[in-house]
Amino acid sequence: MYQYLDKFGQGLAFGSQAVGAVTALVMIGSLLLGVFYRYVLGDALVWSDEVAALAFTWTVFLFASALVRSGGHVRVTLLVNALPPLLGELVERGIMVLIIGFGLVMFWNGWNFAEFTAGQVSPAIRYPVWMKNAAVPVGGALISIHALILLIRPQPIHKSSEH
Repeated sequence: MYQYLDKFGQGLAFGSQAVGAVTALVMIGSLLLGVFYRYVLGDALVWSDEVAALAFTWTVFLFASALVRSGGHVRVTLLVNALPPLLGELVERGIMVLIIGFGLVMFWNGWNFAEFTAGQVSPAIRYPVWMKNAAVPVGGALISIHALILLIRPQPIHKSSEH
């Protein structure tokens, strides 16, 4: 049963990374285009900063969720590595519980904020602001899902994040 859940998590992480790569390219392209127009052509684009900010927000939260799955987020392993294996594993699983809680808080508060900004539009290109703010609850949900999959993992968690 876990293997299917693990495959689902791998698919979510791959999808997050693929969409995150696209949004990163959109962000970079928008910024480069804005710089080109401003300094080479002498005519600033009013929309490039908004597109870059929208793409940046989604890039950050999508890659952050994928990093939870792979154990690539910032962590200090000195204490966990110094503990006996069983105690270290309990600490790792406790950390996963905290990450699940953090993801759920992100989901709940991000959902409420996106809902609060549902009627607003961006100043320059007039896209709905909730599109940018929706990155927070989506990222929180993905973070919680990846942490839950790691929490119920039958093998030790710290071994999965060391590769």
